[in-house]
Amino acid sequence: MRSLNRVFFLDFDHTLFNTDEFFHVDVRNSFLRLGIDATGWEQSYAAVWPTGYTLEKHVEEIARQSGNPLPLAEMKRILQESFSDLRRYLFPDVLPFLKKVKKAGGRLHLMSFGDDGWQRYKVFASDLGGYLDGMLFTTIQGGKSGLVLERAKEAAQEVSVIDNNPTDLDLIRDLAPDIRTYCMNRVPDKARSPADSLTLLKFLEARRYLEKLPRHQHIPCRSLGEIL
Repeated sequence: MRSLNRVFFLDFDHTLFNTDEFFHVDVRNSFLRLGIDATGWEQSYAAVWPTGYTLEKHVEEIARQSGNPLPLAEMKRILQESFSDLRRYLFPDVLPFLKKVKKAGGRLHLMSFGDDGWQRYKVFASDLGGYLDGMLFTTIQGGKSGLVLERAKEAAQEVSVIDNNPTDLDLIRDLAPDIRTYCMNRVPDKARSPADSLTLLKFLEARRYLEKLPRHQHIPCRSLGEIL
């Protein structure tokens, strides 16, 4: 592969990492065994997500809504024991892409909306830290654009941004029209209108981003392999 004079800014959730299967299927099922109400779990998640998710916030919100305290220590133990290695939730094309970019001399920055601690847990448990030249986290919706612009100004290289959220890509293009933007879609066609509850949960949030209409034109992709 020829040398790459290129910087990539990569979204994490739903772009590199199958967040829905990890959180809305496997973590959820593990916690529901503790007697947590499924409806309360989902409603409380929706309430805390806009501020940057943490397990502590989620537990506090469930307790506020239901009046019942939850076993936070036991929930953390489950995460430590059952979800310490998250590499299985990476999409299959992620590691080959990262290795090719690094081998060719490109640079990789991860950007993500969410609480710094919770996002770093997922990134490092996925064993991605060694491939990244930087990590950018924000708890402000739409805050990725400013972070990307600041780093892009420092880079004397072609800049590409890959994200599944067209709204964030629009905001980036508003500030820097010359940046190349890719809109990732990880939802299989058959999962666009799920017929069963498991498929519904596997792409629960990723599916919602497909309903957002972009203001700018972004390059559509379904795999990182299409980008190189």
